[in-house]
Amino acid sequence: MQPATHPRPTELRYRIADFINDRVKALPGFHAAARAAIASLLHSRTAQSRDQEATSGTVRTAARPHAAPQTSQRSALCVASGISDSATLSQQVSLDNLPLPPLEMRELVGTTDTAAFDNPTGGLVYHYLEPEFYERVFDFGCGCGRVARQLLLQRPSPKMYVGVDLHQGMIRWCQRNLRPAAPHFSFLHHDVFNSRFNPNPASPIAANFPVASSQFTLVNALSVFTHLTQEQAVHYLRECARILDPTGVLHASWFFFDKQEFPMLHDQSNALYVSYVDPSAAVIFDRHWVQTTARECGLRIYRIMPPYVRGHQWAVIFTKRTDLPEPEFPPDTAPYGHAAPPVGSGRDLAKIGLEGE
Repeated sequence: MQPATHPRPTELRYRIADFINDRVKALPGFHAAARAAIASLLHSRTAQSRDQEATSGTVRTAARPHAAPQTSQRSALCVASGISDSATLSQQVSLDNLPLPPLEMRELVGTTDTAAFDNPTGGLVYHYLEPEFYERVFDFGCGCGRVARQLLLQRPSPKMYVGVDLHQGMIRWCQRNLRPAAPHFSFLHHDVFNSRFNPNPASPIAANFPVASSQFTLVNALSVFTHLTQEQAVHYLRECARILDPTGVLHASWFFFDKQEFPMLHDQSNALYVSYVDPSAAVIFDRHWVQTTARECGLRIYRIMPPYVRGHQWAVIFTKRTDLPEPEFPPDTAPYGHAAPPVGSGRDLAKIGLEGE
């Protein structure tokens, strides 16, 4: 998708805010004090607005509302996410003024360019996926809502969307800033251990998705399997297969290598890790192991797209269907370049978005 030639007022406002935020960070102590003061002011205004609504009995709605799912399903998702349904929907957010995630969060998910979070034309987020796959979307590793925000602006937008992520602050931001514009979009904290983003030693290394089986026409996993260990990858391939509709697709990105070129690896070793300190920083999988493991989980590869930078992320589309031929891996002929994993600029990355709590 091509970004708009001129930034919209909302986008321009956030770009200016990012510029000011970067400069203010250079002043010791001032940045934290200013953020605390702003947070207190916003909390006060929100509370005052809610009091006024309670007195007048008025209810604000989104400018371009979508049809909401059944009340029982929506409430169950809200309980699982740890946020009140009524509290979320009380905020005044519409598709015409969707906020952009703050710079500190965008730094954690890759590109900080606001155009990567936008969809000014309303086109399909992934042009190579047929429109019918976007009906019910599960976004594994939704982060601060990069794909969710694009899907909100897509025409047609999904009838149902569930996003999960292990970073609690980014999930909370999505709940408060994106979900009010579309009640059928839900964001849930997937409480699993990660040394940088969710360093709670009591959290498991993997967990089942809190959704029903065969429910989604599209399971999206952008830059997720590229950060999972081999053990986690097996678990989540099974989970993705479980929740996928029989005619749906899993769209996932991977780093690949050819194990035949590494004769020192044992049979059980099918992943390479780039960091001793944080194995999840970037994980590279043997492509034949991924293909075989996917079959064991009930999935087959039916489309492969090489990376734009040599050796970087491949886009792979899986299906449960057995009538589609599995393609051969094409050669990686992309130009060489540099695309290091995002590291963020904050001191306590797991607390971003949870300040003041």
